[in-house]
Amino acid sequence: AVTSGAILSTYQRTRIESVCGRLSLTPLSYLWRIGSQRSLLRCMLEDGIDAVLVKVASPPGLVPHKHLNKSLSELFYSGHFDRLKERFDFHICGEGGEYETL
Repeated sequence: AVTSGAILSTYQRTRIESVCGRLSLTPLSYLWRIGSQRSLLRCMLEDGIDAVLVKVASPPGLVPHKHLNKSLSELFYSGHFDRLKERFDFHICGEGGEYETL
Protein backbone atom coordinates (compact mmCIF):
# COMPACT_ATOMS: atom_id res chain seq x y z
CA ALA A 1 0.00 0.00 0.00
CA VAL A 2 1.01 3.62 -0.57
CA THR A 3 -0.18 6.37 1.75
CA SER A 4 -0.49 9.91 0.45
CA GLY A 5 -1.12 13.23 2.14
CA ALA A 6 -3.57 14.43 -0.51
CA ILE A 7 -6.16 16.60 1.20
CA LEU A 8 -8.18 18.39 -1.45
CA SER A 9 -6.32 18.10 -4.74
CA THR A 10 -8.03 15.66 -7.07
CA TYR A 11 -4.97 15.89 -9.32
CA GLN A 12 -2.64 14.64 -6.57
CA ARG A 13 -4.97 11.85 -5.50
CA THR A 14 -5.64 10.56 -9.02
CA ARG A 15 -1.94 10.67 -9.95
CA ILE A 16 -1.12 8.52 -6.94
CA GLU A 17 -4.01 6.16 -7.71
CA SER A 18 -2.79 5.85 -11.31
CA VAL A 19 0.75 4.94 -10.29
CA CYS A 20 -0.53 2.51 -7.68
CA GLY A 21 -2.81 0.90 -10.25
CA ARG A 22 0.09 0.31 -12.63
CA LEU A 23 2.16 -1.22 -9.80
CA SER A 24 -0.72 -3.27 -8.32
CA LEU A 25 -0.51 -1.33 -5.04
CA THR A 26 -3.36 -0.06 -2.89
CA PRO A 27 -3.56 3.75 -2.57
CA LEU A 28 -4.53 5.09 0.85
CA SER A 29 -5.58 8.73 1.28
CA TYR A 30 -6.56 9.04 4.93
CA LEU A 31 -6.68 12.85 4.86
CA TRP A 32 -8.76 13.10 1.69
CA ARG A 33 -11.52 15.64 2.33
CA ILE A 34 -11.48 14.85 6.05
CA GLY A 35 -12.46 18.43 6.87
CA SER A 36 -11.39 22.00 6.33
CA GLN A 37 -7.71 22.67 5.81
CA ARG A 38 -7.81 25.06 8.76
CA SER A 39 -9.11 22.41 11.15
CA LEU A 40 -6.70 19.80 9.77
CA LEU A 41 -3.66 22.04 10.25
CA ARG A 42 -4.86 23.05 13.71
CA CYS A 43 -5.14 19.35 14.67
CA MET A 44 -1.65 18.63 13.34
CA LEU A 45 -0.22 21.55 15.32
CA GLU A 46 -2.08 20.51 18.47
CA ASP A 47 -0.67 16.99 18.02
CA GLY A 48 2.82 18.44 18.18
CA ILE A 49 3.99 18.87 14.59
CA ASP A 50 6.95 21.23 14.62
CA ALA A 51 7.69 22.44 11.09
CA VAL A 52 9.25 25.52 9.54
CA LEU A 53 8.84 26.98 6.07
CA VAL A 54 11.81 26.15 3.84
CA LYS A 55 10.26 27.27 0.54
CA VAL A 56 7.52 29.76 -0.29
CA ALA A 57 5.85 30.20 -3.65
CA SER A 58 2.81 32.39 -3.23
CA PRO A 59 3.72 36.04 -3.55
CA PRO A 60 2.45 38.49 -2.50
CA GLY A 61 1.16 36.46 0.46
CA LEU A 62 4.34 34.66 1.47
CA VAL A 63 7.71 36.12 0.57
CA PRO A 64 11.11 34.54 1.24
CA HIS A 65 12.76 37.38 3.18
CA LYS A 66 9.80 37.60 5.60
CA HIS A 67 8.53 34.03 5.94
CA LEU A 68 11.33 31.50 5.43
CA ASN A 69 12.32 29.77 8.68
CA LYS A 70 9.04 30.82 10.33
CA SER A 71 7.17 28.04 12.09
CA LEU A 72 3.82 26.82 10.83
CA SER A 73 2.37 27.42 14.28
CA GLU A 74 3.55 31.05 14.30
CA LEU A 75 1.98 31.78 10.91
CA PHE A 76 -1.20 29.84 11.66
CA TYR A 77 -1.92 31.12 15.17
CA SER A 78 -1.06 34.73 14.23
CA GLY A 79 -3.95 34.60 11.74
CA HIS A 80 -1.63 35.18 8.78
CA PHE A 81 -2.78 32.03 6.95
CA ASP A 82 -6.44 32.95 7.52
CA ARG A 83 -5.86 36.41 6.03
CA LEU A 84 -4.14 34.86 3.00
CA LYS A 85 -7.01 32.39 2.57
CA GLU A 86 -9.55 35.21 2.65
CA ARG A 87 -7.63 37.49 0.32
CA PHE A 88 -5.98 35.10 -2.17
CA ASP A 89 -7.77 31.72 -1.70
CA PHE A 90 -4.53 30.44 -0.15
CA HIS A 91 -4.39 26.73 0.71
CA ILE A 92 -3.76 26.78 4.47
CA CYS A 93 -2.09 23.34 4.42
CA GLY A 94 0.10 24.36 1.48
CA GLU A 95 -1.39 21.73 -0.82
CA GLY A 96 -1.38 24.14 -3.74
CA GLY A 97 2.40 24.53 -3.50
CA GLU A 98 2.20 27.75 -1.48
CA TYR A 99 4.94 26.52 0.85
CA GLU A 100 7.11 23.55 1.74
CA THR A 101 8.16 22.61 5.26
CA LEU A 102 10.80 20.65 7.08
